[in-house]
Amino acid sequence: MPDIASVLLITSVLFIIAVILLTIALMRMRGMTRRLQEALEDESGARDRAALLLAMASAVNSSLGLEEVLDVAIRHAGRIMGAVAGSMYLVVPGKTEMRRQAQYGLTHRPRGTVRALDEEPLRSALAAMRPVVVRLADDSAPGLEAGGHPQHVLVVPVTRSGQLMGALELYLNAWRELTEDQSDLLIGVASQAAIAIRHAQLFQAQEENALTDELTKLPNRRALAQQFLKETTRARRHHKPIAFLMVDLDHFKQVNDTYGHLHGDAVLAELASILSTGARESDVCARYGGEEFALVLHETNDAGARILAERIRAKVAAHTFPGGLKLTISIGVAATAEAALFTSLIERADQALYSAKMGGRNQVRVSDMKAAPSKQQQHA
Repeated sequence: MPDIASVLLITSVLFIIAVILLTIALMRMRGMTRRLQEALEDESGARDRAALLLAMASAVNSSLGLEEVLDVAIRHAGRIMGAVAGSMYLVVPGKTEMRRQAQYGLTHRPRGTVRALDEEPLRSALAAMRPVVVRLADDSAPGLEAGGHPQHVLVVPVTRSGQLMGALELYLNAWRELTEDQSDLLIGVASQAAIAIRHAQLFQAQEENALTDELTKLPNRRALAQQFLKETTRARRHHKPIAFLMVDLDHFKQVNDTYGHLHGDAVLAELASILSTGARESDVCARYGGEEFALVLHETNDAGARILAERIRAKVAAHTFPGGLKLTISIGVAATAEAALFTSLIERADQALYSAKMGGRNQVRVSDMKAAPSKQQQHA
């Protein structure tokens, strides 16, 4: 029969073994729990990433405008990346800079509206052409709606077919390293944003083509009608005068008959250039049709309109057109500050132009807006 010492020894050994086995089991359980938690977190992250890309694709393929699509991009990406605010910048055509087009979480009119391509925070991201985290300089950090300024920004270049189109900025309160999955996600968001930007550019080009005269590159008659309505609405709201000029190239039929229509087109294009440069930057200059052009002068009375019209007439008369031609124009002017007469401005200017042509051409006639309107006449 074993003694007590032997029994205690065996019991102690068994107890130790049990403790070791229990410890191993607990460690395995903790490891399994940790792996399960990581798997759940990864699954949750995957769902977030999938939801973001789905939201972007849906926005791009829907009827949402560019600003709405960009807003979807910065808000969803910002939420997943833990950003406190975000902005989307687009490249300014013909310039080495980007301009902010969408934002969230920033103060009203925050600084950093324009970003130079060769300066931070864009420089590092564009050099790497990958998402990077950059420390923000004090003078380039926008104000946050919640208060203060962010110290770091996550910059994501937006490109399509190798062409730089813009950049996404997500503002962070602290420095962070990007994982490969996060970087890939942001590249996917940028790709969807690039598609939306390209769609918007194509739509804008189509709109411009529909509102632009192909020969002279001036607004066409349809665009003129839109601008005229806009200017009369503004003049009515602010109780300001508005003027309308109708311009006709004298004896243009002879130019076409003598030199051909191609030469006539060159003359019209040249005249369009003279008219647009002769008008003020704020004025609307358009091709009305054929050899007729029109100008809308905001906040201009009949005296001011006559001075501008005479200056343009003299400039055309002194100009030498293609083929050494010397040509003249006739101009009809109508101006008023009475809102009730705005709708008759075009007709009155047209009648004044008829009067100028009947009076010998190469002259300016101003309509008497106080007189009763006459029956519509046709040009000679």
